[in-house]
Order: sequence, then C-alpha cells, then structure tokens
Amino acid sequence: MPRPNNIPVHRPLYPSSLIYGAEDAKVASVLLEVPEARIRALLAETPFDFVSGHAWIELMVLDQPFGVERFMGGGVVIPASYKGTVGGYYAFCYLDTDDGLALGREPFGYPKKYTDCTFQATGRAVTASARRRDAAIEISVVTGAGPAKVPDVPRYPHLLLQVIPSAESTDVLLERVILRNTGAVSTMETKIGEGAFALPVTAEPSELAFLDGATAVAGLYSRGAFRSALGTVLGTLTVGRELEAAVGAFEPS
Repeated sequence: MPRPNNIPVHRPLYPSSLIYGAEDAKVASVLLEVPEARIRALLAETPFDFVSGHAWIELMVLDQPFGVERFMGGGVVIPASYKGTVGGYYAFCYLDTDDGLALGREPFGYPKKYTDCTFQATGRAVTASARRRDAAIEISVVTGAGPAKVPDVPRYPHLLLQVIPSAESTDVLLERVILRNTGAVSTMETKIGEGAFALPVTAEPSELAFLDGATAVAGLYSRGAFRSALGTVLGTLTVGRELEAAVGAFEPS
C-alpha cells in the first residue's frame, strides 16, 4: 500500500486524494476597485503581471462536507496573469480548521492562516467575517439590489505561488506557480447584489491595509455544490540546492 502524500503517515491530516467538497456550499463575495498603484506594488513581489485595479474579497462556508471538516474561510483574490494565463492571484487566505488549512496550503500554495470566521445568510442579506491579530475583514451582500451586471474582473482560475522551505537553511527548497480552478467543477447558483466591506482595527498592523479606501462595486452570493480540483504547474521558479542534491543522489531501484 503506498504511503499517504501528507503527514503523519499513520494518520494523515487530510485525504491523500486531495478530493473534498460539499453539496451545500455558500460563498459571499464583494468586488472592489483599488488604486492601481497599490495593486501593482503588491504584485511586484510576485511573478504575476498586473491586469486591473480590482480585488475580490470572498468568504465561504462548506456545510456537511466530505473529505474535510466543516470550515469557513476565504480571502482576497487579485486579478493577474502569468505568461499569458489570466486568473485570480490568491494573495491572502484565511481558514478556521487545521485540515482545510493544510490541504490547500501545502499541495497548492494557498497562503492560508488560521482565523476566526463567521458566516450568516438570512433572507436577502448575507454577512461574513474573518478576523486574526493582523488582518480583519467584514463583508455584506444584499441580493436583489446593486448593479444589474458585475464587471468582468478575473477571479478564476486561481493563480497560486507554492513555496516550500529548505530544512537545512533559510533558502527556498522549491517555488512553483500553480493553476487551480474549482470554479470550473463546482455547480453553484449566483445572485447579484449590493456589496459592502469594512476593515476593523487589528491588534497588529493589518496586512490588508492596502484595501483601505477601496470602493465596493458589487456583491455576489453563490450557493450550491462545491468541488475541489487538482492543480496544474505553470512554471518552476526556484529549485534549491538541497533539492538538486537530493535528486542527483537519488538512484531508482
């Protein structure tokens, strides 16, 4: 029997198939207009190219899921491109369970951090939040209000930067760009609404301060069947010396 692709080997934290989902997933999202200079400054630290001065804030809950525990979470998605592939760079990501956090972070590169989250849908109103010491988001969507059409700002597929550290130094062991598209395999009904967001004060300087003063353009509320997806490696940026040495020393049996 092959070993699992995660640890501990005797009781893996998440399914080795990397497959999970839920029949009743709920996602609230707000599209923001953000000063172009702020988006360009954020992307300058990545291999991704600028597409537009926007950002998506999305928060979700997976009720009665399979493959993982019930979780809430989401984050900030920036429209971007990589070598001609346009999508949404998942720049900040927050989650409230350890299995869901590890499943997205290690295999695919979502920058997940443990966070207290809330999600509530009542009638036409949806509210959600994520809060930790250095980041806090509150969003709301009221369906049936707001614009009749949402601007076509890229959100899927997700563009991810997977960085694995070396064990013998502070160097990078492996750095890759990964494409993942759960939007293509999930079946959800979406309603357009009026969106709003707030950035509550945090105990430490907020890593989301670049969104301060942004303008909410529209809100979306989606509900239905969510499915996970495997990723595609678009490029390898760094192969560390430790990994090169290990590959060179490996002798197939």
